[in-house]
Amino acid sequence: MAERTTEEWRGSPLDVEGTFDPYGIEEVILRFDDGTSDVFRSKLRDRFYAYELHQMATYLEAVADDIRKSEKRERES
Repeated sequence: MAERTTEEWRGSPLDVEGTFDPYGIEEVILRFDDGTSDVFRSKLRDRFYAYELHQMATYLEAVADDIRKSEKRERES
């Protein structure tokens, strides 16, 4: 991707079509409803590879699970 667009891509590596390499991702940006964002970059290389992307997905699933649990507790109280 020589040129960046203002469009945001949403999906998983399984959704990728064409010549885009899902294992050559340079950064993962999480944008939150309050306007803040977190940027993750590989500490070992200039790009993420399969294992690092798998670890990122595991981390994000754990965070999402925590959020769901806290929302459920708030609704129950």
